[in-house]
Amino acid sequence: MHQNIADRLIDISSKIQNSCYQAQRAEDEIKLVAVSKLQSVEVIKEAYSLGINNFGENYAQELAEKSSTCPNNIIWHFIGPIQSNKTSLIAKHAQWVHSIDREKVAMKLNNALELEGKKIHALIQVNIDREESKSGIFPEETIDFANKVIAHYPNLILKGLMFMPQINASKKAKIETMNKIVHLHKSLLSELPSCTELSLGTSSDFEESIFNGSTILRIGESLLGKRS
Repeated sequence: MHQNIADRLIDISSKIQNSCYQAQRAEDEIKLVAVSKLQSVEVIKEAYSLGINNFGENYAQELAEKSSTCPNNIIWHFIGPIQSNKTSLIAKHAQWVHSIDREKVAMKLNNALELEGKKIHALIQVNIDREESKSGIFPEETIDFANKVIAHYPNLILKGLMFMPQINASKKAKIETMNKIVHLHKSLLSELPSCTELSLGTSSDFEESIFNGSTILRIGESLLGKRS
């Protein structure tokens, strides 16, 4: 069993490389985001020293605290549910947001970004399996919502979609979900060619997600170790 970040990074990088080779994709199409929620600043700095430059946080206050003390060229991804009263913190400290899931959040984040004088790369979170316990818009609303974001919220640079498939689903159910995701993303791309990003892979399925077009992998404990 791997005991440190360096060894785990070698192992994960090898699996990414192998999956890209088999899927006939270029490795530089894949962005690895280290999910650093509840990890210490020391862990983040160690991972950064190994060449990891993209980190994902789930809580706005934690993002703000870490971005203020970590190297200033880290690219921060906000990947958790967005509370409308936390949009100012996200606007100030993140460069990417993966979890736009309703118009109220898009509006508040756009307004907060206006005050900051900046823009942010944004992904729409889709609740692909219509799970009551998860955030995200429904698949049939996705394209209309994407057009609305582009038309009305110019500080959100819409780049694509984010999904959180069921972790404990059967293999058959996971395949069906992946097929639905691929179809929806292709439909979006046919209308909005700039929405090329697909934030899909996690620790449990990142190899499979590469075969299904994922461009952003969100990997936490299997890379950075157990959370404190």
